[in-house]
Amino acid sequence: MRVAELSRDDFLNVYWDYQPGEHVAFFEPTQQGKTHLMYQMLGVTMDRCPELSAVSLMPKSRDPATREWAGRLGMRVVDRWPPPGRLPWQEKPPGYVLWPKHLARGTVKANREHVAGILRAGLHQQFKRGSSITVMDDMYLGAVLLGLNPECEEILTAGGGGGAGLWLTSQKPSGTRGGGSLTSFAYNSPQHIILGQDPMVENRKRFDDIGGIDSGEVAGIVARLRKHRVETPYGIKNISEKLYIRKDGPYMAIIGI
Repeated sequence: MRVAELSRDDFLNVYWDYQPGEHVAFFEPTQQGKTHLMYQMLGVTMDRCPELSAVSLMPKSRDPATREWAGRLGMRVVDRWPPPGRLPWQEKPPGYVLWPKHLARGTVKANREHVAGILRAGLHQQFKRGSSITVMDDMYLGAVLLGLNPECEEILTAGGGGGAGLWLTSQKPSGTRGGGSLTSFAYNSPQHIILGQDPMVENRKRFDDIGGIDSGEVAGIVARLRKHRVETPYGIKNISEKLYIRKDGPYMAIIGI
């Protein structure tokens, strides 16, 4: 199959078409630009669908890219859910970043339970509310290490009818030995999937779980995606082209950097 090649601007402004309740997944190794593209797509979607409640869940204690994109998109950073009320002169933000404060003392287990409890509240309300986009940036950390796989599964399997969509990113599709892996619904429920260049054969085998595509063809395209050295605010990075898959065709396109 010949796969179209699109500029980033054309993809975002012409071809990216999001409907409420659809799920979106991004899979590629770290530091290749998936968070940047994810927030670009979220920004376009928030502009087009202001009625959707957009909440990005951040399980890490520190993430400069999330902080920068929250400012760019006007999203309000809060550390608990529901968010505190606005002051009379404050406008309603277009979305929120739910970013729990990590415990300064205590065990790793206690900190994970603390962070997970706050994020779980956001996930539950977004699912119950519907007409929402919930972003889980670093799905492995949130779903596996923090134990939120069941809540993510709930949105992935039952959120679409109420317009509750889950957007997720992950670095390692194959999971880890002994550490667990993402629910398989993270692969076969999303209508939109974005893949970056991945040299690991074991990771590419997980594309079989996507369903409705020729996983061998997809694995071959992903292995050949080009990477470009790009100067970013965080230093020079090797940014990958992306393979975009829309499963209702399926349709595929390579997105430039």
